[in-house]
Amino acid sequence: MTRIGLIGAGGISELHLPAYEDHSDEVTLAGVCDVDAEKAEAVADDFGVEYWTDHETFLAEADIDAVDIALPHHVHYPVAKAALEAGKHVLIEKPLAPSLSDCVELVDLADERDLTLLVGQMQRYHPPYRALKQRVDAGELGEIRHARCDALVNQADLFPEGHWLYDGEKAGGGGVIGYSVHKLDLLRYYLGDVKRAAAWTRTVDDAFEDAEDYATGMLEFESGAIADFSVALSAPAMPYTESFWLLGDDGAVHTLPEGRQQEGYVGSPTPRINARDDPDRRKAFDEIAGDGTELPTSNAFVNEILHFVDCVEGGAEPLTSGRDNLGTMAAIRAIYRSAARDGERVTTDEVLADAREGAR
Repeated sequence: MTRIGLIGAGGISELHLPAYEDHSDEVTLAGVCDVDAEKAEAVADDFGVEYWTDHETFLAEADIDAVDIALPHHVHYPVAKAALEAGKHVLIEKPLAPSLSDCVELVDLADERDLTLLVGQMQRYHPPYRALKQRVDAGELGEIRHARCDALVNQADLFPEGHWLYDGEKAGGGGVIGYSVHKLDLLRYYLGDVKRAAAWTRTVDDAFEDAEDYATGMLEFESGAIADFSVALSAPAMPYTESFWLLGDDGAVHTLPEGRQQEGYVGSPTPRINARDDPDRRKAFDEIAGDGTELPTSNAFVNEILHFVDCVEGGAEPLTSGRDNLGTMAAIRAIYRSAARDGERVTTDEVLADAREGAR
């Protein structure tokens, strides 16, 4: 049984813990590490394991096969690199790293060491989204021509001013890398890789330092499909709302709930689908359930961790591998480079070439 060490006992780790609590017959949480000893000890005590406050010592001393990294963005690269160099398989929260060069280096290192590197793009493990993928691949929507995704929230409702997510140097940016990354990754899941981007960003709230709280842009995919996106982090009257559309020749999908609003935090709203050749369905979208996806639970985080174990133990093909995630991070960095050039179109090939040069 795979023995996993948790590095990071802060807020996001709470969403990982049910996998270890409810599936102890499939995976073992074998140690905990956090620079905050009180947080590390609290989680360790719940699982009856030891804790550490330094990741280098943890990697050297703990009896573990793999790590689950749930840390702020700016420490993803050094901790993941140390883990891979120590011979540990790595599950890491999104984004893989703020720097695309660092992402390339981590992916290459994992390949050299024959280790699994899985990125926590957890929405691909949400059963309805997996079911939608099956229907897209089966051609139910026909050729997909256009897509849209939005992430709208008042970040102050989720995180206090001064949190590292307001600091672009630590987060790698603002709304695009912190929030849009989920739905942009889903669009890649359904449509394939992004070819180029044009985008604009704004920083309106002084609480954000070197980080955008508003962004909008357009994407062109290698398939020929086009998409637009927006993100807003300083919308005080807006509950957390994520949504996306897929528009095809034979059908359409949207995730807007009844009333077009979501109550509270709903990061994975239910997709709904219709079809051109069915007059009744053109008038009313049907919900897509997660039946038939062969995912073990309804919890995307749990599914992600159990999939990680399957990759480590059984050689399963990683759904959100580090190498696949380079496509998502290349799109993110193309968006930021375009915004820095006042909306000039930037290709993902350009940013990837520069990143590979920087990783040498």
